[in-house]
Amino acid sequence: MEIGSLVEQCDGSAVRRVGTVRALDEKEVLVEWEGGENEHLPVPVPKTVRTLVPGTIRYKAATDVATLQSEFESDPVKVLVELLRELRKPVTIAALREHVENLGIVAHMFVDEWSHVRPLLLSHPDVRPASKGGVRWGGDGSGPRVSRREFSASEALGELASKSRKTKDARQSLSDTVFAGLDELSPYELLAAHELKVPVTEWPQRWREPRPEHVTEEVRLIAVEHIIEMSRARSRILFPGTEPNLIERKAAEIPLSLELLPLLVPLAAMPASSFAADKAAKALSGEYAWNALRAGMEYFEQALSASSGSEDTPDPEELLAPLSTRARELLKRVLTRRPKKDDFSWLDFAEEMAFRACALLADPRIQEQPNGLVREWAQYVADHPDIPVKLREAARAAQAAAVAEAADAVEADGTSDGERTKEGREAEAVPETPTVAADETETAGVEDGGDADAEAEAGEADTVEPVEAVIATDEPPQNATEDAPDETPEAAQEPERDPQAEIEVLKSLLEEERSNTEAVRAEHKRERRSASDALAEAEAAANRLRLRVVDEEKRRAEAEARAHAAEAERESAQRDLEEAAQRAEAMTRQLRRRDDELRQSRQTARGASQAQLRQARIDTLRVLAAVLAEVADQAVHEGEETGPANALYRRVLARAAAAGVLDIGVLGEETDYDPVVHRAPGGPAARVVVERPGFVWQGPREPGPVVLEQAIVRGVEQ
Repeated sequence: MEIGSLVEQCDGSAVRRVGTVRALDEKEVLVEWEGGENEHLPVPVPKTVRTLVPGTIRYKAATDVATLQSEFESDPVKVLVELLRELRKPVTIAALREHVENLGIVAHMFVDEWSHVRPLLLSHPDVRPASKGGVRWGGDGSGPRVSRREFSASEALGELASKSRKTKDARQSLSDTVFAGLDELSPYELLAAHELKVPVTEWPQRWREPRPEHVTEEVRLIAVEHIIEMSRARSRILFPGTEPNLIERKAAEIPLSLELLPLLVPLAAMPASSFAADKAAKALSGEYAWNALRAGMEYFEQALSASSGSEDTPDPEELLAPLSTRARELLKRVLTRRPKKDDFSWLDFAEEMAFRACALLADPRIQEQPNGLVREWAQYVADHPDIPVKLREAARAAQAAAVAEAADAVEADGTSDGERTKEGREAEAVPETPTVAADETETAGVEDGGDADAEAEAGEADTVEPVEAVIATDEPPQNATEDAPDETPEAAQEPERDPQAEIEVLKSLLEEERSNTEAVRAEHKRERRSASDALAEAEAAANRLRLRVVDEEKRRAEAEARAHAAEAERESAQRDLEEAAQRAEAMTRQLRRRDDELRQSRQTARGASQAQLRQARIDTLRVLAAVLAEVADQAVHEGEETGPANALYRRVLARAAAAGVLDIGVLGEETDYDPVVHRAPGGPAARVVVERPGFVWQGPREPGPVVLEQAIVRGVEQ
């Protein structure tokens, strides 16, 4: 529905009235019905209000019923078949006749022949018999003249979209098949059918999940071009009184609740090579382009986890080549179009892309494919010069932290294996070492006494070396302890280091630092969004206040102008009323004198003929009619039914009625032109509107009314 669209309001199967959309927004639609009545309808509009699709029978009935009447008189079966096609449900002949009459078609040629209509309709290949003596539209285009295999709606649409030559009957048959299965079509197929002039009488409340990979390339291309064209038509401003063109009328058939540009997002992010996808990517901008790049990034992230199942299965990265080229061009265009004001959303998008790219580069699996498309794409995004330096540095820092974490995890796994090997070797050496060390210590204590302690303290640093040498060379521990008999107890008392515990501590510290960084970043984002929202709200409030002040000033100026104009009109009407009252009194006195003269003439001239008396009465009444015409003029210009001029006109008209003088025509009444009772200063017309009533005299012995004063009329504007 768009400004300028025709709509109809139905009461059951009958059309109550037809109107034109004059204004619309997200909440309501302003419809001007026939007769000038304006009505505000909520969005979505009630089910009783339907948009008239150009080319349909209902549209013809609302715009040019005379042409439809002539078509019905020349070929009634063709019109009835088209009506059955639009109804899409079984109907009886009586119900079909009622539909025809509700459309304003006069079926006088078939008043006595409706019983023969059903066989004529059933002779059409697309009309089928129904229960209770009714008929229905076949819808699938099958019939005696169709010999090829039946298509589904999607297959028929693909055939219709192909560039192969088709006869008119073949195209009509395919179009009927698509029309019969509109409910089965995807959003892209439905829009392509709309572009290929398949009548879409009912649109869904919302789109199904778009899956462009399940649609043929021809249909995708038609759908993309139609979406771009309809979106441009929607964005145009149609001023009141301006007739919409063909494209704008076609765009008005699609409900505003169905957004079109979001359908291009999955198309642009499709990995397959497609000219339609390339065209969709070029048409996207702003949030829609960002969403397409986000969806494309998901495909690259999924490619790391996917692996070919066999040699015949293509490498997942090879399938991303078209998407890589398309995404590079789209990313370059999006990043170079940074908003000059309120760029917080753009910064969030750039930050997200940089972090996701660096996360891909930090993934250990990407090292297995140093020249892969995923790595090239991630490196292209991470090093893009249009992404702010701070965002790239933050993303690289996160990448380095992720790489360090992965290295720590690998080192931790290696260290734990080494520790387990070392402990096993020490367990093999432990049974012999303590015995020899104890014997040597006892002997040294007897011979040297207190000097052993001093020597142990002086050679503390040398005690570790023999032990490590013993473990490394697998030599017997007795030879190692003979050179330093007093140092074994000191070495046994030294605490051992736990590398695994240290790694765990470092990992916990790194995790804590990372969580703190994420919290700070999230808080920064929230504050930035809050500031942006507050600024936008303040600007919106200022704009609303400014517009309100301007509107108030305009309304005050208009009110003052209306007050001055009303005062001037009131004074003028008062003066005219006083003059009219004076003229009415003068004419009344003149009428009385004429009546007196008439009586005298009757008394003095009894021999006068009845014709002369009649003419004299008519002449006298014409004077009265002239007075009534002047008073009627004042009442017409006064405009208010309760005004003094209208009150005077009603009183004078009531008195004139006693003499047999009656008014003809009502102000604003539309009627056929009659040269006897009408006077048209602007020229006669077939249909006229009464601007000032006329007056006639109906005598008791008169065969018909005598026109005293003709009514002033004007032609009806077409």
